[in-house]
Amino acid sequence: MELNDDIKEYQRLLRKHQYDFCKLVYIVFPFGEVGHELEHMRPYTWQMEEWAKLSAHLQNPLTRYKPYKLNISSGNGAAKTSFMAMTYCMLTLTQRVRGRVTANTEDQMRTITWVEFGVWYRRARYMNTFFELLGESITTRDNSIGKAWQLSAVTWDAKNPVAMSGLHNMGYAIFLGFDEAAGIPAIIWEYASGAMSDANTIKIWFAVGNSDDPNSKFEQNMTDPTWNSRRIDTRELDHIDKTWVNDMLVNDCGGDEDHDIFRVRVRGLPRKSAEGAIIKLEQAQAAFKKRDTNDPLRLRLPSILTCDPAWHGGDETVIAHMQGPIITILERFKLKKNVQDHSYTYNLMCQWERALKVDKVFIDQAEGTTLKTLATQHAKYHWTLVPFGALPNDQSDPKDSEYANMRAMMYYRLQDFVVKNGGHIVVRDPQWSDESMKQMTWAKEDRHKQTGKKKVGSKAEIKVEYGKSPDVADAMVLCFAEIVTERLPEHETVERDAHNNGPMVRNDEYNPNESLDKAFNDI
Repeated sequence: MELNDDIKEYQRLLRKHQYDFCKLVYIVFPFGEVGHELEHMRPYTWQMEEWAKLSAHLQNPLTRYKPYKLNISSGNGAAKTSFMAMTYCMLTLTQRVRGRVTANTEDQMRTITWVEFGVWYRRARYMNTFFELLGESITTRDNSIGKAWQLSAVTWDAKNPVAMSGLHNMGYAIFLGFDEAAGIPAIIWEYASGAMSDANTIKIWFAVGNSDDPNSKFEQNMTDPTWNSRRIDTRELDHIDKTWVNDMLVNDCGGDEDHDIFRVRVRGLPRKSAEGAIIKLEQAQAAFKKRDTNDPLRLRLPSILTCDPAWHGGDETVIAHMQGPIITILERFKLKKNVQDHSYTYNLMCQWERALKVDKVFIDQAEGTTLKTLATQHAKYHWTLVPFGALPNDQSDPKDSEYANMRAMMYYRLQDFVVKNGGHIVVRDPQWSDESMKQMTWAKEDRHKQTGKKKVGSKAEIKVEYGKSPDVADAMVLCFAEIVTERLPEHETVERDAHNNGPMVRNDEYNPNESLDKAFNDI
C-alpha cells in the first residue's frame, strides 16, 4: 500500500504516543475540527481520567503485561459504550489486537453496542485505510495477518459457555468488551477470563453498564481488588440534562433518591434487590436484626434440623435448625478432600440432633443419599430426603398446588416466614450474616410456561448466573419441606438417650464430645 505523507506522519504520531491515550484520542479522532461532526465535542472528564490510568499501566514495563480490567457502573447517558469503542480504535491502531465485544442480549449487541463501535470506527482518522468494518467484525486489510488482527462481535450462550474461551494473541494485544455487563452471567465471565492468561501480552478487559442486579458478577467485580472500578453519578456530568434527572426523581421515584430506578438510572448504584427477587434485601435484613427471643414456650414447638450437603469442590455443606419463629445457621464448611467424607457431616448432624432434641431432619436429596443411608442404619427414620425438583406436597393433589415443584414451594414458604410471620434468622458466626442475607435474595419469581405455576431457578441455574451456589439459602428453605406439628414423644419431657440417638460413625477429624458451644447458647 502506497501511503501519502499525511498518513506517514499519522503513523509516526501513533508510534510515538502508543501508550498515551490522552494524546492518542486527539490524534485519532478529529475533536474540535471545523466542519467535522466532532467540532463542538470533547472527550468527557471521566473518560480522560480513565485513559490516564490505562496509559500509566501501559507505560510502566512492570505492569504493561498484567491484565488491566476496568468495571464501570453509571446512570444513563454517561457514554460508557462510546468510551469502550474509542479505546478499541486507539488500541488497534497502535497494537496488533485480537478482541471480542459482547453485551447482555443479542439485540443489545446488534442494535446498540455494535452500532456505537461502527460510529467511532467511521470517526477515527484513516481507520478505513487500514481496517475494514464488516457485519460482525473489524478486520485488518493486511491479508497476511487476517483474523489475527480483528475485533469480533459475539453473542454468548450460557448453555455453551466454552464458546467464550479461546481468545489468545501471545506477544501482541487482547481486548475484551462487555457492554450492559450486569446481565451477563458469571459462567460467561469465568470462561472469558482465560483471555487474560497470555504472557508478554497487553490484556485489556472493559465491563460497563447499569447495575440492575446487586448479585451479578458485574457488581461482584466492584469490590474485587483485581478490577479497577468506578461508579458514575450522572448528575455530576455536564452533558446530562438536569431537568430530565429532576423529572425522573419527582415523577418516577417520588422524590426518593434511594428508589431503585433512581439508583440504577442516575446514581450508578445497583438495585437494593434484584428485580423479581422473591425475598427483598430489606426483608432479609429485617429478619437478621437482633431481637428478644427468650420465649420458653418456643422450646415446646417442633425442632427441625436441615442439611444441604456438598461433596468435594466449591460448594459448601450447610446445617440449619428451625424451632418456632427462629431459623439458625449452625454450620458452613467444605469437606477436606482425602481427609473428610460424608461421615463427618453425619456425625456433626447427630451431635446437633442430640443437643437440640430434634424431631425431624430434612436433607437435600442431591448429595444426601449417603447421609440418609447412615441414618437408616441407625434407625433414624425421622431423617427424610427432599428432592427439590419433585412435585409440591402442600396439597393432597399436586395439581391443585400453586407451585411447580418443591423448590418453589419451600422458597415461597421462607418468604412467608420472613415477611408475613416475622421470622428471625440467627447465624452462629457473625461473619456469615452478609452472605446469608444475599443468598436469600438470589431466587427470582418465575412462572411455568404451560401451567403458570410459580417456579424458582435451580441451584445449577443460580450458580451459572451468579457464580456461587445458594447453599445457605437452600438449607433455610429445607425447614419448610413439610409442616411439622408434633414433637417426638421422648422430647416432650426428657432428652433423647444415647441409644435412641444411634451410634456415631467414626471420623478422626471430629470430636463427638464437644459441647457445640452449649448448643449455640441454647439457640
